[in-house]
Amino acid sequence: MQTATNHSEMSAADALWTLYRQQPKRVQEAFRIRLAQSETGEPKSLTSEEAKELTLLRGRDIKAGRAKLIAHKTVMQEMEQMLETYAD
Repeated sequence: MQTATNHSEMSAADALWTLYRQQPKRVQEAFRIRLAQSETGEPKSLTSEEAKELTLLRGRDIKAGRAKLIAHKTVMQEMEQMLETYAD
């Protein structure tokens, strides 16, 4: 059960922690993955279960209108550009 607090005494970290704890487990997991990626500067290698969960989360977000689809042409252009960086 939540208790009332004096918000003027709450730090930004406490406020973020409170918001994080109120999120569903799937949102918390997606947040942890993004945070880990931002700290290392490199994409985190995901397990197949993590990848599946992120895919399902993205699908739910698209259906709910919280995320938008990326045009196929845009995705293909980005993939081609990425592949060009690997070509020698």
